[in-house]
Amino acid sequence: MGLIDDILKGLPVNPALREQITQLNAQKAAAETENAILKDDLRKLNAEIVKLKKQIEDLIPKDDLNEIEMDLLQRVVRYGPDNQYVGVFTQDMRLQRQRIEYHLQRLVETGYLESGLYDPDFGDHYELTQKARSLLIREGLL
Repeated sequence: MGLIDDILKGLPVNPALREQITQLNAQKAAAETENAILKDDLRKLNAEIVKLKKQIEDLIPKDDLNEIEMDLLQRVVRYGPDNQYVGVFTQDMRLQRQRIEYHLQRLVETGYLESGLYDPDFGDHYELTQKARSLLIREGLL
């Protein structure tokens, strides 16, 4: 095919060599065709990967915090280490304790707060994590 055939035209004909060249040219053409098909398949699979990654991102819950949770994070900062208890938040926010505990637990699960000490009168004690400090700084609240 091409240059090799042009060179061979000027040489005496050797049927065995000519057959080998024909076979090699056929193998080369088959390999090129297979390569093109594989490249096309790769493009399709890469597009599918992008699509699946987007679907996964859509399924993973975001750390979108609601107004109560943002308020709780700010209160943890304002109250200082001695008053970061469920009981204090419940009294000051005038919400049911169960509702406050729900939001505090959500903040723990999403990595914004850590729960440590327990006081029998005031309940669990909470502290900000680096993730929470980073969020509050980004939002201009710290």
